[in-house]
Amino acid sequence: MAADQKSTTRRRLELALRRLQHGKMQSSSDDRISIAAVAREAGVSNATIHNRYPDIAERVRALHVKASRFRTKAMPDTMDILHRKLREAHKEIDQLKNDLVKSQSINLRLTRENELLHSPLLKQK
Repeated sequence: MAADQKSTTRRRLELALRRLQHGKMQSSSDDRISIAAVAREAGVSNATIHNRYPDIAERVRALHVKASRFRTKAMPDTMDILHRKLREAHKEIDQLKNDLVKSQSINLRLTRENELLHSPLLKQK
């Protein structure tokens, strides 16, 4: 590979990595930083990065680990929110079940009263 072509490819890889870091990708891909994403963004193969630009591959791996740690740290907050919402939903379900039992009881009582009130009328006919 000629020196000019290699420096052009390096420049494309650097720019692709920067775009991925800042979420301004030109290609339509996921926003995770990976060697495949950098290669796709720069228009080269994964092997090119692995074989010819190991320093860039190492930077990508380091950024990937850093991003993974950030996502992992954000998870407990998300899990806490989801657990709170689940508890609230369970409380609402319990309340609705209680309301349903009360409504069924009232409905049964009214049905019996209605039958009692209609029975003398039926006997008169």
